[in-house]
Amino acid sequence: MKRNILSRAIAVVAVLMTALPAVSFAQGHVYMYDRGHQRPATRQGYYAPGDAYFGFRMGVNAAQVRSESTYFESNSPRAGLAAGFVGGAQVAPHAPIFFESGLMYVEKGGKSDYGGDFTYNLNYLEVPMTFKYIIDVPNSPGLSIQPMLGAYMGVGVGGYIKDFGAREAYHSFGSDPEQFKRFDGGLKIGCGLGLQMFYAEICYNYGLANIGHDMFDETHNRGLMFTVGINF
Repeated sequence: MKRNILSRAIAVVAVLMTALPAVSFAQGHVYMYDRGHQRPATRQGYYAPGDAYFGFRMGVNAAQVRSESTYFESNSPRAGLAAGFVGGAQVAPHAPIFFESGLMYVEKGGKSDYGGDFTYNLNYLEVPMTFKYIIDVPNSPGLSIQPMLGAYMGVGVGGYIKDFGAREAYHSFGSDPEQFKRFDGGLKIGCGLGLQMFYAEICYNYGLANIGHDMFDETHNRGLMFTVGINF
C-alpha cells in the first residue's frame, strides 16, 4: 500500500517538475494583511488586500467509511493520496479573510472485517470551498497561521471494493446496493501554516452526503488529510 501511494505521488511530482523552474524565479508570497501600516521598502512580495494566489498541494488522506450498516462500516482507516491545485483571493477589504477553492484528487475508503475481509477504495475529484483567516505571527516575517472552515463537493471517478474472503473485486460506484453513490459532500475544518511560499495544512473532512443506497442505514465518508505545497 505504501509503495502504491509513493509511486502515485512520484508520478504527480514528475508532471509538475516542468512548472517548478518558473516558480523558483517567482518571489515568495505570504498572506500578510496590511492593517493600515506602511510596509518597509525592503519587504516586498506580500499579498496586498484584494490580491490572489495559486498553489499546489500534495499529501496523505487517512479515510474511513462510517455507516449504520455493518456491511459498509470500516473499523480501520485507509491511507490514500491527496493532490491538486488551489486558488484563493481576499474577500474582506478590511480583514485578512480569504476564500480558497480548487480541484483535488483524493483517495478515500476504508477497511472492514465485519462478516468478512473488505477494502473499500473510493477515489474522488473534489472541489474544496473554504474561508481562511490569516494570522501573522509577531516577530516572524513570512510566517502565518491560517485557520479554515468550509465545505467540499466531490464525484467518484474510480476504485474497487475488494472481498478478500471470496477473492472478488468489483467497481466501487454503481447502482447496486453493494456499491456506493458517486456524489459526496460535507464540511471541512482545519488549519494551515505558511512560511514564505511554502505551505502545510491539516484538515478534517466530515462527509454529510449519504454515499450508500440505503436511505435508512446511511453511509458517510470521514477523513483526516495532511498536505504540503507551494503558493505563487
